[in-house]
Amino acid sequence: MSSPVNCAFGRRLLGVTVPGLAALATIASALTATGCAPATTGRPRPAAYRTATHRVMTPLPPDASARENGLPTTAAYETQPIMRITAVTVRVPESWETPPLVGRLQHHRVVAGENLLELARAGGLGFREVRDANPTIDEWEPRAGVDILLPSRSIVPRTSYRGLVINIPEMRLYFFPTDAMPGERVPVLTWPIGIGAEEAPSPVGAFTVKSKDENPTWVVPASILRTMEHPQAVVPPGPDNPLGDYRIRLSIDVYAIHGTNDPWTVGRLTTHGCIRLYPEDIATLYPLVESGTPGEIVYQPVKFGRAGGHVYVEVHQDVYQMYPDLERYAFRVLAESGLADRVDAELVRTAVRVKTGVPTDVTRGAPPRGVSLVHTTAPEGDV
Repeated sequence: MSSPVNCAFGRRLLGVTVPGLAALATIASALTATGCAPATTGRPRPAAYRTATHRVMTPLPPDASARENGLPTTAAYETQPIMRITAVTVRVPESWETPPLVGRLQHHRVVAGENLLELARAGGLGFREVRDANPTIDEWEPRAGVDILLPSRSIVPRTSYRGLVINIPEMRLYFFPTDAMPGERVPVLTWPIGIGAEEAPSPVGAFTVKSKDENPTWVVPASILRTMEHPQAVVPPGPDNPLGDYRIRLSIDVYAIHGTNDPWTVGRLTTHGCIRLYPEDIATLYPLVESGTPGEIVYQPVKFGRAGGHVYVEVHQDVYQMYPDLERYAFRVLAESGLADRVDAELVRTAVRVKTGVPTDVTRGAPPRGVSLVHTTAPEGDV
């Protein structure tokens, strides 16, 4: 059972009154899982973020082609909602422990008129997360009836597990209680992000929240002003402001976590180094942080984790080309994890090759499980 302070943290999440909080029921479930009785808010879920019902795949064993290429296979269907999984429960690892998996994979059969960007946002995912998990699917006009994977399951990055944790290659932010202790089960919020373009990469390192402001005015840095097609030194609040409705300034130089006036840029390399969230997600995060909230930006394209007695690897694109040999880097991370004798090295190599960003079961001698090499039906992570 978690400590009272972490129960208080979870109840604080439930107490947020901004329209962006689309995960109330999930947070309440997370609190129950940690042994904290959630307080009743008495507020209905905002209509704009209620979950629509879609057909969702129930995984079946893989076929040979999908196994070879690490891609989705055929499956049976049942009617279930696409869940926007942005609140999970995490048992905080000790410094020497392998990080856990959280969330669960979801599958969807495309309906005419849908596109991957809309489905990504509906599932609490960024564009690249969905594109990398479905590399053969047209992002703008997927064929009606085609099966796609919504990769809302992940391995928690190896960090201090306190405050704001941002993993650049994963393009994802995690928000832990600032006083989370090893061994505790705590509620954690997680969202997709947009990051800096290759020519203006997002920084790496520890930081604290310096300040925050609502309806921010953007004073454009000279370096950015020179690159603008229509230079504008000051951008006032409003629909044309790329910062969106909320800005959280960081202690790292001029960088910030902020919203956006263009939601389709979340999950892409589009900023000048800042971290960009969907409008509904920054609206949820904004009231939860304050001056001094700690954080860390890390660069981990390969993560190993454990669940249900199995070892998993999650491989993302090396977006800033930090590792010329990503396979060598993966095996170095594996050696540091102490799990090398438990995995099938060839499965690790394949995961590095396909880079789907989906946790992949690489346990040595494990029987075939799930709908493909990267889609498993092993016990899901905490939700």
